[in-house]
Amino acid sequence: MTLPALLLVPVLCAATPTRVELVFGGDVIPHGEVKKVATLHARTGAKPADGSAAPSLNHEGWDHVFGPITDVLRTADVGVVNLETPVTDNPKAVTRELLFNAPPAMVQALASSGVKMVSTANNHARDQHPTGLVETLGHLDAAGLRHAGTGLSKSAAWEPVFMDVRGMKLGFLSFTRWLNGFSNPKDEADPHVAFVPYPQHRHHRGLKPEEAVEAVRAAAARCDALIVLVHWGTEYKDAPHPDDRKLGRALLDAGAKAIIGHHPHVLQPLEAYPTADGRRGLIAYSLGNLVANQDRFYRHVPGTKGAAGDKRDSMLLRVSLVRPEPGAPVVLEDVSVLPVWIENNAVGRARKEARNIQPVLIDREVEAVSERLAALAARPAPLDKATRAEKALLERRLAGAQHRRERILRMLPTGFAVASPELRQREASVLPPPPGTGSVSGRMASQSAP
Repeated sequence: MTLPALLLVPVLCAATPTRVELVFGGDVIPHGEVKKVATLHARTGAKPADGSAAPSLNHEGWDHVFGPITDVLRTADVGVVNLETPVTDNPKAVTRELLFNAPPAMVQALASSGVKMVSTANNHARDQHPTGLVETLGHLDAAGLRHAGTGLSKSAAWEPVFMDVRGMKLGFLSFTRWLNGFSNPKDEADPHVAFVPYPQHRHHRGLKPEEAVEAVRAAAARCDALIVLVHWGTEYKDAPHPDDRKLGRALLDAGAKAIIGHHPHVLQPLEAYPTADGRRGLIAYSLGNLVANQDRFYRHVPGTKGAAGDKRDSMLLRVSLVRPEPGAPVVLEDVSVLPVWIENNAVGRARKEARNIQPVLIDREVEAVSERLAALAARPAPLDKATRAEKALLERRLAGAQHRRERILRMLPTGFAVASPELRQREASVLPPPPGTGSVSGRMASQSAP
């Protein structure tokens, strides 16, 4: 009788984790001066033979506005911003300081820049009335942008958006806590904004906080990773509203992976929150403005705090979601920030200089200015008058950029990383760092310095 053959023990190869990277930005606000900048940089092609209008080559100049952050947004699997405006092509739309409207070319440029998802639940959703709310959704659909927070009915406004990215089902839910004194219509079949009013507006039609928590719980059960986008807080305050701290943590406990906040127009802290069931959660209470015309006359004065420029401080928030192996739950892994400053060259109301408003990556700015200063320092002395003037201007610019960088990073608690301005190159073989290390995976450095 022969002995049975030895069983071959299979060599188990470690499964490659599935990694999805998201980049979140703050409020995109089409102030009048921002629109002028787009118009100044608009380029058109040749006029067609049929006499119709010449085609735009850069989305009516809006590609210029988003230009400095486009490469970062495009490297993400999903770029997300808060669309703080209706979008209509109504030539009679009324706009003023606190009443917004954007042209369709702006959202087309957002899509071209790498944004795939926008939040539309905010206090300006009704600026162009319910008809404008509806028209906005049509323009977003036409641009290929997914959207959450408003809809043709109450149920549509609260319906999550789901995306499948490399086999990972992502969900996005959006709501606002401010509606500029408005209320949703009585008929739930009419256009709605997903709304969770603060106690002082509790009689306005919206969900109670505990109902919003249940909506998040239900949405989280339908996907691998749910992100909640919330318009909340007090404008121009750098600390979260106490009610929002409580609600944000409840939303994470209900199953959300991260809460991304907007509305205050200044940065508020990031918070790492361990959920009741042991998961790692994130709350970004406010990402500030991303494109806007606030604090336009700010100039850095050495030795001062610089609070007058806070509405131009911003950040791009990188969040990585990882499924360690097939069938495993998706977890929140590394989180990092890229400090952003809204460049705005306004120097006086009567100045006729062409305006420029753009979000710029501060670390790239610091690197470029430092390189130029090094080149000037290598020139033989004495420097001529023009070179000395350039050197003095660059030194002031460098000091201002470094100061704004420090002011932005005060919002980061221990364990959060500053991303390198180098673009991240994804490699399937690169494993993410273990939770809590505060480093950034792939080829992105864990820290960057001026």
